[in-house]
Amino acid sequence: MLYTIWTTAFLAGPAYAQDWQEIYTKDEVIVSRMELEGTRFYAFKGETVYDAPATKVMHVLLDNEHRTEWVDMLYEATELEKSGPFNYVLYQAFDLPLTFADRDYVYRGVAKRVSDSVVELHIASVEHPAKPEAESVGVRAELVNTLYRLTDEEGGKTRVEVEVQTDPKGWMPIWLVNLVQKDWPRETLVGLRNELSKDYTGDYPLPDADGNPMPLPGEEPAEAPAAEGDEAAEGEAAEGEAAEGGEATEGEAAEGGEATEGEAAEGGEATDGEATEGGEAAETEATE
Repeated sequence: MLYTIWTTAFLAGPAYAQDWQEIYTKDEVIVSRMELEGTRFYAFKGETVYDAPATKVMHVLLDNEHRTEWVDMLYEATELEKSGPFNYVLYQAFDLPLTFADRDYVYRGVAKRVSDSVVELHIASVEHPAKPEAESVGVRAELVNTLYRLTDEEGGKTRVEVEVQTDPKGWMPIWLVNLVQKDWPRETLVGLRNELSKDYTGDYPLPDADGNPMPLPGEEPAEAPAAEGDEAAEGEAAEGEAAEGGEATEGEAAEGGEATEGEAAEGGEATDGEATEGGEAAETEATE
């Protein structure tokens, strides 16, 4: 893990003295540093391009089950809370070299879309009752300003940048801080690249502008819920159709009833007539 020491005066946020300066390229990863004002330490950034879509990269970033297999020096990763597909709290513990005390972190990760082609995963330390500082494995460190930035590239590729600034707390010599922070971005991005080829690595939805999961390639977009106004209009239309249907049925029934009565009346008159004629004929025959 990258350890950049901050004095108390700068823990509220970064203070930059200059822009990012490229320092070396190795394993297809460009590593840059930025001087932090008022200190002799640097923030570091790694940048590379993967031959994989952003959905696969996001799967690796959010796959806590295999996180220890690619994050440098990480030996424990526990999910403490999940508030949605792009909002979670993790506990992580790191094994430091030599005789230095191990460091652990409790942080919240939030993924959000910042443009049509860019998604960022922001990470910052928080407190959580499930892992209080008193139960730290050594020293509870702080993630001050950390993010992963995923940018869509042509041909289904993804440009990935990682920026990390931490306060390791406790005491650590400058030479160790400089040694670890120089290579951490490269080792992290190389480890992430290796995870992309694993059988268990799939695709994870990316957030849209409203923070909702976007459909994966080949999936049908979810139907948007009907607004209250639309539901009311549909209800009124259904009631209207039902009312019209009811009136029509009643009308048809009424007309049918009248016709039946008319037919019955006509039939009755005819029967009476036939009966009368038959009676007259009978009387005539009897008289004759």
